[in-house]
Amino acid sequence: MLEYERITGSNIFALKPFFETYACGICDNTIGAVYQWRDIYVSYYAVVEDMLCIRANYGVYGDCYTAPLGGGDFDAACEANEADAKRLGIPLRYCVVPFCMIPSLEARYGDRMEAEPVRDWADYIYDAEAFRTFAGKAYHGQKNHVNRFYREHPDAVSVTVSDAETERACLAFLERFRAMHPELSPLEENEWNGAKDLLINRDRLGQTAVALMTNGEVVAMAIGEMKNEMLFEHVEKAMPDVAGAYPAMAQAFVKHFPDARFLNREDDGGDPGLRYSKTNYKPIELREKFLVTIREI
Repeated sequence: MLEYERITGSNIFALKPFFETYACGICDNTIGAVYQWRDIYVSYYAVVEDMLCIRANYGVYGDCYTAPLGGGDFDAACEANEADAKRLGIPLRYCVVPFCMIPSLEARYGDRMEAEPVRDWADYIYDAEAFRTFAGKAYHGQKNHVNRFYREHPDAVSVTVSDAETERACLAFLERFRAMHPELSPLEENEWNGAKDLLINRDRLGQTAVALMTNGEVVAMAIGEMKNEMLFEHVEKAMPDVAGAYPAMAQAFVKHFPDARFLNREDDGGDPGLRYSKTNYKPIELREKFLVTIREI
């Protein structure tokens, strides 16, 4: 029987081709997000008939499978998930399923399938041009914060991280950020470690890192990737004692991608603070993702 293998920092690169398609425009179908969260979700994978199958632990929902990804045999991949669930003695559930994948699962499972949207998983989608300008009444607050940042830091510049020196400056920034947050939760600790991993492995993973610098130091950093016209932002961190650094970083990051029409800033995971912040940036869409449960015959 096929056994699923733990996703690691080494084998993730072999999976890269499966993530190169647009795949419904959700963050869970990007290599950056899967790589960053592989440990907190205890993620495993198998490749079946040119399809990528992933099993991960989604907290209260337990071990689930993501909708198979790739251009191969969808039914064969589902069969592998079914056999794996039976071997482990767990219910067959598919998590973070985008709406565009529901018909494929319905075609296989019919009325055995129940699908329900999970609000905590919904991706926040924004108009990229709105972030480049922060124009209009809706973005009045963000624009004021950005103006304050550049007024207090007239030498500030945003740069793509493309050399060892800037990478070291970003790593030093992350260490300063960590020191200012001594009591991180396990989730936050994983996110911080994931940010370092993405930064160091950005080229091999097809990621772009952008640093906001002033007075020779990095005060904010963002990392993400482009697919079609969608920009995915996996990491955004700023020094909390630098006024306006977060909105200035959010704007600067998008400006480095002039071809992006849409920005995906991922889900809020149910965190009230994140939900307030992401909503405050005026998303044009909350891209739903579903929990799909398959009843036994």
